[in-house]
Amino acid sequence: MAISIRLLLFVVGVFISTSALGEQLGNNLLQALELSENRDTLLKYNGNRRILDLSKYDELSNIQVIGREAFANNLYITEVTLPRHVHVIGNGAFAGCKKLTKVNMPDTVNHIGASAFWECDKLKMSELPKELKSIDENAFVKCSNISITEIPNGVTTIGVRAFAYCDNITSIKLPPRLESIPRLIFFKCAKLKVIDIPESIRRIGHSAFYGCEHLTELFLPKESCEIEGNPFAGCSHLRRIYISPNTFATPFKGLSGTATVDINSNVFIKY
Repeated sequence: MAISIRLLLFVVGVFISTSALGEQLGNNLLQALELSENRDTLLKYNGNRRILDLSKYDELSNIQVIGREAFANNLYITEVTLPRHVHVIGNGAFAGCKKLTKVNMPDTVNHIGASAFWECDKLKMSELPKELKSIDENAFVKCSNISITEIPNGVTTIGVRAFAYCDNITSIKLPPRLESIPRLIFFKCAKLKVIDIPESIRRIGHSAFYGCEHLTELFLPKESCEIEGNPFAGCSHLRRIYISPNTFATPFKGLSGTATVDINSNVFIKY
């Protein structure tokens, strides 16, 4: 009987110690976070944990915005689970997080800001949030391990260089309401082979597919479409580009001069 009582006391003691430790760890995490006055924006994370699950704390349940550079250049973090009701990932939020491999984003995210994941070269991501509406410039520059295959249907705007140097993207389906493919969007995505371009596209920006060496053919919209400068420079294996008879080319004036693609060359084939 004495042994049973001692064993029971030991188990209770371990439980209390473990609970206290968990509470202490939670408090330490919360102390490492800077929140806005109304607690809807995570302004800064100052900790050194490798794995963060921010979805399990009631104190963070009102967070809707991951603020500008909130995690930028953190050299410890490898995995983050964001709060359940986040709508916005701010400019540079995770820029330069060189060890970051995984970000669990809720489907409520509708905006990814400029340079949000700049040079997160270890980040692995195969899907974007389902409710996403906009992606700003440079959002995923040099994220060489992301492997997304489609951009959610609700996205209507994408910024320049949004996926530049994303070497692991091999095929991509663009959203059906997107009207413009911005300049440099897939700059030097060397393994990109297939691009599904929707009929909604009315303009393709200069150097949009620069250096996409594995592209062999493209199907542009059957309606009128503007081709600015030369979106296809450096596409060494691109042999066929199908275009509408009403497609037209406009010059792009840059630091290295003026570029205009010749849509009357043998590469361009009219529907």
